[in-house]
Amino acid sequence: MKLSAVMPLKTTGRHYADNIPRCDILFSSLRHFSTPDIFDRFLIVVPHDEVETAKKYSQAWSDFPIEIVDESEHFGVFQKYNQRHQIRNWHRQQIIKLYGSELINTEYFLVFDPDTFATHPFTIDTLLPGGKALTHMQSREIEKVFWSNSAELLKQDPHLEKDGIWLTPVTMSATLCRALHKRLEDMFDIPWMEVLLQRYAMDWTEYTLYWLNAEQQGLIDQFHAFPEPGGVELHTSQSIWRAGTGGENLQKWDAAKHFSPDDKGIFAVIQSNTGLNIDQITKKLEPYMPIQRQAYDRQFDLKLKIAETYSALVRQVMKRAGGALGGR
Repeated sequence: MKLSAVMPLKTTGRHYADNIPRCDILFSSLRHFSTPDIFDRFLIVVPHDEVETAKKYSQAWSDFPIEIVDESEHFGVFQKYNQRHQIRNWHRQQIIKLYGSELINTEYFLVFDPDTFATHPFTIDTLLPGGKALTHMQSREIEKVFWSNSAELLKQDPHLEKDGIWLTPVTMSATLCRALHKRLEDMFDIPWMEVLLQRYAMDWTEYTLYWLNAEQQGLIDQFHAFPEPGGVELHTSQSIWRAGTGGENLQKWDAAKHFSPDDKGIFAVIQSNTGLNIDQITKKLEPYMPIQRQAYDRQFDLKLKIAETYSALVRQVMKRAGGALGGR
């Protein structure tokens, strides 16, 4: 058995200028802790104007079955929602992940972001115990806004008292993705991507939608497995989601602990929007695995950053005003 991998990638914008070295870290970790041949295909989905750039840099990862996917060939609907306040890259990357089911030949696909990396050895059987997706769970109260918004969109109870699927990396089922697509189209009578794009001012997320729909249809246990007590988990016990004062959270993160056998997690995240220095991140991680970084042209576009910041501010104003919620 093999599984696929899907990773949206941008190299320009507010948080994306260092995504190439982040990918170098990710692939170095996968190479060190596993083998490229567990993947049937490793799909990297990029905007049309970044295809050639992605092809160039991906040569460094060519021991993996890399395929560069041009967004414009599958997500033409993005152009329909091109007003500045409608362009929410966070949501577009989530739509790409939910569409992963239509790009692969396997039942399961592992979803990555460039800011993820492996911390422990794993095999295909580690990720798919008993042929089901190993899944990391957390209290829904931690991200209750996401669960509540997704439940509102699906017109069902968010069940905030329960645990639910956590953040990337996640292994998703193609069958369950398609079930969500169908439900959204049945509910709103328009293509599912448009349902989500119209709700750019709602904080729905791909995983909460995916999980709530599968839960409502009684399909969770058919496709997802959960760690045994004391067994391997998908995520380390702690990732870095915020920089902290002066980047202190990187310094405080106990790499020795999280790479040790005492931590049962396979993957960790040092979130890209923390702004933490990529060279300092590399220095933090390289005692625990060889990291092969390539030279790269750092694309920092101040105008684009200003435009994206403006878009985010406009959406916040819309939320407070209670408008432009796309028919929620």
